[in-house]
Amino acid sequence: MVFGAVGGVVMIGWALAALAALAGNRLSHIAIGATIAAVFALVLAALPAGTHGVTVVCALGLAAASVLTVWLGRRLVWRPRDVHERLIGVTLILMVLSSLLRASYLWTWHGPYESHLMHVPPMMVTPFTLMYGVLPVVFATLLHNVINARLLVRLHQRAMVDQLTGSLSRHALADGAATLIAAARQGEDRLAVIMLDLDLFKQINDRHGHAGGDAVLRQAAQVLQVQLRGDALLVRYGGEEFVALAPVSDLHSARRVAERMRMGLEQTSWTDVLPGLVTVTASLGVTLLDSDESLEHALARADEALYRAKNGGRNQVQVGLAAA
Repeated sequence: MVFGAVGGVVMIGWALAALAALAGNRLSHIAIGATIAAVFALVLAALPAGTHGVTVVCALGLAAASVLTVWLGRRLVWRPRDVHERLIGVTLILMVLSSLLRASYLWTWHGPYESHLMHVPPMMVTPFTLMYGVLPVVFATLLHNVINARLLVRLHQRAMVDQLTGSLSRHALADGAATLIAAARQGEDRLAVIMLDLDLFKQINDRHGHAGGDAVLRQAAQVLQVQLRGDALLVRYGGEEFVALAPVSDLHSARRVAERMRMGLEQTSWTDVLPGLVTVTASLGVTLLDSDESLEHALARADEALYRAKNGGRNQVQVGLAAA
């Protein structure tokens, strides 16, 4: 029973440490291991003292471990994000209050000390036993749900956000575009589809290495995002290629957005990013999404215009022929 109780609290603390790690608050494995070793060493040292000694160590150790567990999960107690976290907080409070109450009975308990170690008033034996049997199961179930929810959110974020540039990933394009397309078709705005490719990016990689190329991509994404309104989307489409979707009034406005993006890159002080890098330019293709066409068709038209910009000398904007 001693090892079961101590082991249960240790497992709960370890689980909360895992939850804290998901939130970015990592705990030292050495500290966790040392704490577990100290707990079991204390229990083993109390065994020669008989049932009395084990009772005292178990009750006081359980109270201390419960307080430590509540401290590890303090955010779940004070600032729960959902009903599962709120219930975990209630479970932790019940655990620490019951363990402190059980430890307090030792001050007035004069024996006998029995092997079940549940030295509380007779009317409290059954409630305490049930609570110690149910709380770990409830806690484990709730914590499992919370950890799964956190992992799903993290996986979704990784799928939707490009880790290098911080812009949206290609996987996020369909979801984000659906919202913009629906808004454009219900209102008076049109949706500009802009495809951008950094010029001669391979030469940057060859000269400055992939780390230098990554720095250019990060800076380029920041520059491009500044040129767009808050309701526009910027997506890293692949490699050094970006796609922007922006609500505009007409094709001339769409071209002005693309020109701002081109000029923003051209006018950036790239020597601050990479010593010796004078300038970075881009070629862009822009078109408008027709009311009855798919995004894939508009992207293909923008891509065609992009290649004409590349073949026409780079560092320019070309308009999709169908939209022109």
